Amino acid sequence: MSTSTTEAENRSLLRRVVVASGLGTLLEYFDYASYSYLATTIAIVFFPPEDRTVALMSTFAVFALSFLVRPLGAFIWGSLGDRIGRKSILATTIILMSGATFLIGFIPGYATIGVAAPILLLLLRMTQSFSASGEYAGAGTFVAEYAPAKKRGLLTSVVPIAAAGGFLLASLMTTILYATTSPEFMQQWGWRIPFLIAGPLGIVGLWLRTRLEDTPQFRRVQELEREQRDREARQGTRVEVPNRWQEVGKSLPSMLKVLLVMSLNAGAYYLLLSYTPTFLIEEAGMDEASATLVVTIGLVAHIVFIPLAARLSDRIGRKRTLMISSIAFIVLSYPIMMLFSIGGVVLAAIVLIGSLLFFAMNDAVFPSFFTEMFGTRSRYLGFALPFNVGAMLFGGVAPLIGTWLIAVTGNSASPAFFLMGIGVLSLIGLLLSAETTRTDLVDVQSEVGTAPIQTV
Repeated sequence: MSTSTTEAENRSLLRRVVVASGLGTLLEYFDYASYSYLATTIAIVFFPPEDRTVALMSTFAVFALSFLVRPLGAFIWGSLGDRIGRKSILATTIILMSGATFLIGFIPGYATIGVAAPILLLLLRMTQSFSASGEYAGAGTFVAEYAPAKKRGLLTSVVPIAAAGGFLLASLMTTILYATTSPEFMQQWGWRIPFLIAGPLGIVGLWLRTRLEDTPQFRRVQELEREQRDREARQGTRVEVPNRWQEVGKSLPSMLKVLLVMSLNAGAYYLLLSYTPTFLIEEAGMDEASATLVVTIGLVAHIVFIPLAARLSDRIGRKRTLMISSIAFIVLSYPIMMLFSIGGVVLAAIVLIGSLLFFAMNDAVFPSFFTEMFGTRSRYLGFALPFNVGAMLFGGVAPLIGTWLIAVTGNSASPAFFLMGIGVLSLIGLLLSAETTRTDLVDVQSEVGTAPIQTV
């Protein structure tokens, strides 16, 4: 087989890996975004309508509570992914995730079944969240273990691109629905449409993932372990399989560092991209269609920024790129929220685009940074656990905290204090971490940081 043929096959395989990995992530974030962008309607459908603020906070409370199961899901899926393979777990999570999301579209409202409506909503969102807890980390790990070191940042950025694509798809759909249908239609049927779309998307994603092999990195570790067992069996000695839990123990310091880095990503993601439409409606007086249009414009810009920021990290380093983002949020969050509160589609869109420029320097880079911080035997769990603990502690509660801060302080710019705080936490995590850019992925945790950096 010629070199050109081999290279063409490798490029084709990488494309299939990228598409299959990205689709599940798109589906996950399409669901989260649809729920957030439809929050004002869901509050009417699923909760008593007497107090709008209480109904809205209850809607975001369901959103936040669903994140409580994510650390448990991360532990289960991450452990299984490191033991039985990335491919099997990604195939399982996408079908569970899409199924739970699909069923949300069939729940009757509060007016029909009373308190059972929000209970069913919470149960299905927790099921969706449990399965989704293995999705993002698994997709990032899967792509990273196929990608060449010099392009790992760029190629793994498909995962945040897909996440932003899920938000964009949800934003486009809700913008069109709000602009072209009546409030009565939205409350009866319109809000269900984005959730029902999850069914066929999940089937397509499952089909794509079952056509791939597990990653070369994972297969190599499996082969080394089989060879060791065979060798020890032939020699009549006691078989000692490498202890994965010892690897996990060695990974704990790195997990703490990436958890701190994750705080900014989780909090800023859900505050800037999930909460912004509600903020613009409630605090700046925009209508639903205009508010979701602002986010749609911002998301288009964000999708453009992500590969540029990822490529920048391949050149100047993950740590340096991530630090620029953290410092920007510490300094600029309050002016950003003040400008948001003024209102106006043009001003709000410009401010959001500027915010997302700096956020992309975090969002595009952390998948490659996280995967490079762990050995193969603990990489899935090492990525998944801090990612999902961070999502629970800083992401799911972000819209609720934003609403609460404004209610308590009476200051519409007060959500900035939350952004500034998580910016500080992220910066601390980065200062404690080493640079990992353009190093080969390693098999065991003790080798992290020892691989030579490859030149561009």
